[in-house]
Amino acid sequence: MDSTFGICGKDFVIVACDTAVNRSIFTLKHDDDKIMQLNKYKVMACSGEQTDRSSFSNLIMRNLQLLEYRTGHEPDVESTAQFIRSEMAVALRKAPYQTNVLIGGYDLIERQAKLYWMDYLGTLQQVQKGAHGYAGYFVNSVLDNDFKSDMNLEEGIAEMKKCIVELRTRFIINQPNFIAKIVTADGVQVINLA
Repeated sequence: MDSTFGICGKDFVIVACDTAVNRSIFTLKHDDDKIMQLNKYKVMACSGEQTDRSSFSNLIMRNLQLLEYRTGHEPDVESTAQFIRSEMAVALRKAPYQTNVLIGGYDLIERQAKLYWMDYLGTLQQVQKGAHGYAGYFVNSVLDNDFKSDMNLEEGIAEMKKCIVELRTRFIINQPNFIAKIVTADGVQVINLA
């Protein structure tokens, strides 16, 4: 019942998630940050079962840190997305993770922001807007109507707020809190969209 969605402008990426942890008919937690900061310029938002989401996020973050330590350089956004896809594909054949991922980051070499959409089967696609979970049923229409590839950061924040209003208006499940992270050339910053 997670809601994860994001947009990519030319010089920013915004990824947002609800902060509730639900199990069956119970809400277990209201303040879970489902967006993991992989480094100064990359974030990974996960949706799915809480244990799979937590395990997969930690596996990816630790292995990326190990890869950076071994090679001496930090992989770019696309290489990071491909690495995450390969880890998901390997796990799919052993013990699959029931988690969907949005990977956002700012590429310092190409000087542009990138957003990648990946599902639990390891299907990876670079997108300008994307959503996972039940949010996809509601926010994709908002994003299709209002998204522009040349929007600035303020317009992007307003677009994400429209998505949250749509979820609160139409979605039967109560998701009172959302967290969002913006990635720009200055790094990652957390914003409150409520």
